[in-house]
Amino acid sequence: MTEQRDPDETQTRIAKLIADARSGDQNALGELLDSYRKFVKFLARSGLHHHLQGKADPSDLAQEVCIAAHENMADFRGQTPEEFAGWLRGILQNILAMHLRKYLGTQKRDPRLEQNLNASLANASGFLQSKIAADVTSPSQHFARNEAFLQLAEALETLPEHYREVIVLRHVEGLSFADVAKRMGKSVDSVEKLWVRGLAKLRTIMT
Repeated sequence: MTEQRDPDETQTRIAKLIADARSGDQNALGELLDSYRKFVKFLARSGLHHHLQGKADPSDLAQEVCIAAHENMADFRGQTPEEFAGWLRGILQNILAMHLRKYLGTQKRDPRLEQNLNASLANASGFLQSKIAADVTSPSQHFARNEAFLQLAEALETLPEHYREVIVLRHVEGLSFADVAKRMGKSVDSVEKLWVRGLAKLRTIMT
């Protein structure tokens, strides 16, 4: 189960970590990056889905992002959790583009691939900050908008692969159930049931 914290306490903690990290506190930066690691890993997995699947590992990419963020923290000018998330996404975007060039080579390089990759990252990031965060949270909970996406990313990374895949295909890529069924090699009826169970599991993890 995802560890639950008081929303105000979490938001205050993240904001303080950002301020301390910007002031050069290396311990604060390490704790801050740990808080965002699963968010970055989820985005990396989404970006890899079409372009680099099997050629790079989401955990390794998240580690590359954390190392780059550690080395370039002085370049970050924002203050909020969402601004920090956007900065990390930009770093991941550059790293994924570099891997695309490396694996595909000059002959197969296509600017549309990088554009599609960027769109995948934007969709995944938008999904984490969308209404679904509220949909999978119990009415008695009141996640602050600025940190709900971190908890949703952590919960998604905890899900079994088949549940996470059907939710990503349906909500991040926006596919119909018929197209999800084709991608997963299952019947429409089975992916609809899988989707319902996946959302229920996600809700259980977050409550």
